Amino acid sequence: MPTEEEVVLRLDRPTATSLADLIYNVGENQAAGMPIAQLSTDDSKRLGRVLHDLWRALGISLPYGDVAGKDPRRRI
Repeated sequence: MPTEEEVVLRLDRPTATSLADLIYNVGENQAAGMPIAQLSTDDSKRLGRVLHDLWRALGISLPYGDVAGKDPRRRI
């Protein structure tokens, strides 16, 4: 069971791959100015679900309502 300081999300392989690719692309964009590749519709939906679950796990209010909690943090 996670401690109060841990946030645990379970991801299926396609979602984990999409997330890893996105993090890599953002890092390359920051490091070398490489353009961030456009997400496919499927990847966008998968990562949207991850972000939704992550905000809920952190107790952060969602942009369109859902969970009362802290104010949303910085969103890019």
